[in-house]
Amino acid sequence: MRRGLLLILLISFVIAPLWGQHSPRGKGRIQGVVLDQFGHPIPDATIEAVHLETGFKRTTKTDKEGKWAILGLGTGMWRIIARAKGYFPSYTEQFVHQLSRNPDITLTLRKMSGLESLLSDKKAMKNLQEGNKLFEEGKYEEALKKFQEILKDHPDVFELHINLGNIYYEMGDYEKAEKEFNYVIQEAEKHRDKLGDEVTDDIIARAYAGIGNCYVKKKDYSKAKEYYEKSIKTYANNAGVAFNLGEIYYAEGNMDKALEMYSLASKLKPSWALPYYKLGYVYLAKAQLNKSLEAFKKFLSMTDENSPKYKEVKGLIPDIEAMIKQEKKKGGN
Repeated sequence: MRRGLLLILLISFVIAPLWGQHSPRGKGRIQGVVLDQFGHPIPDATIEAVHLETGFKRTTKTDKEGKWAILGLGTGMWRIIARAKGYFPSYTEQFVHQLSRNPDITLTLRKMSGLESLLSDKKAMKNLQEGNKLFEEGKYEEALKKFQEILKDHPDVFELHINLGNIYYEMGDYEKAEKEFNYVIQEAEKHRDKLGDEVTDDIIARAYAGIGNCYVKKKDYSKAKEYYEKSIKTYANNAGVAFNLGEIYYAEGNMDKALEMYSLASKLKPSWALPYYKLGYVYLAKAQLNKSLEAFKKFLSMTDENSPKYKEVKGLIPDIEAMIKQEKKKGGN
């Protein structure tokens, strides 16, 4: 699932849900908040909801508490993008229901470093916007040129090398991607006194996650696990990293650690359905039937009814409920 150029591109080990054809207009409502990486609200941020099938758009602004809401959305998959001056943009994708309440959406924007010189350079800001757009459109070579052009004039904005790493990752050049992420780690440590521990750790955690993603693609899951664990230990604020680490633990049969990571992913991104799907199976494996049922029902409430996973889980519910009844019956005897 792509989370945006300036966020780490997070690999899930499953196929994205499918959805049917829907009208972009309807009675659906989504709402949420825009925060910086330290949990502070960002007022006057622009929120854009884009219907992925038709390209239909609706926009709004955040209030002084960073809160926002958009009405009139049809059932279907939407991309929600947040932008604010002085911050890197971010987006997420959410399946919107018209007839039930949709989960609140939290979008996190990260401040740029080297900001003063970059903001005063209109050409650089234009290249930044164009580079983001090209990346979202999958035009990676063109996006790469835009960010390289910015870095020629603003080499102090070292975080832009995360962009380069993400682009090389998408292009399948994992060696170059890893090199870019390692450069970010080195530069962040050099600037720790200036940036502060929290900002530095946040940047380094994202770079570790990027390296972990590269090793997943190279099918070296042991190394991927090593870097995901480094990311979580450095700064545990990335739902995708927690989920991917949960996937590795799950494949290893370590259900306790898988449970810990899937739970963390669900807390970091409550609007993401997939962690609840996996939590249902972990609890089922641990014979915690009531918790399994609760997680699966939560997943169903957040997922398109036409998706294969929805139908799969829907079919499991009666069996789990029957097992719970049998346990109660045995307990009564």
